[in-house]
Amino acid sequence: MITVLYGGGREKGNTATLTEQVLEGQDYRWINLEDIVMTSSTDTLPDDNEQRDYQQVTDQIFASEDVILVSPVYWYSISTTMQHFIEQWSEALEASQYEDFKKKLSDINFRLILIGGDSPRVKALPCVQQVDYSLQFLGAHLEDYLIGYATQPGEIFKDTYAMNEAARWNEQYTTSMIARAK
Repeated sequence: MITVLYGGGREKGNTATLTEQVLEGQDYRWINLEDIVMTSSTDTLPDDNEQRDYQQVTDQIFASEDVILVSPVYWYSISTTMQHFIEQWSEALEASQYEDFKKKLSDINFRLILIGGDSPRVKALPCVQQVDYSLQFLGAHLEDYLIGYATQPGEIFKDTYAMNEAARWNEQYTTSMIARAK
């Protein structure tokens, strides 16, 4: 099972569109992090509902073979929603119910999809490094990443590189699914 952790703000935007191209015909679960993550500027602790939501998402991640982190690039960084979600993993490291957190994450294939508009294949590379370093700290590994260029609705379809890479990822998932079924 593939789990998508979607950190974008637009349900039908370019970021979601490219991700849907990757996932066409695949078995996946889409989790919109905006439904879970509180991104207020105050340092309040998550309430019981938020904690339960984080636990459910963490359990879904552990049940996955593949996790795709998806975010638009805002001001040369991943979305605040995605950043806050990743930061919550440091609390999971301390939680008693996740004593083997790093081991479980190390068994998952993580990928990253980013969409930007200002030379993203160069300027979004620090985002890739940020996510990769965060995953390494947690015992995981970033298997691959895909950076697309788009600024206007639907413009991602003009990015032939991103669309070809999406098709390649989709083929890899299909091949992997067939191999697992045997």
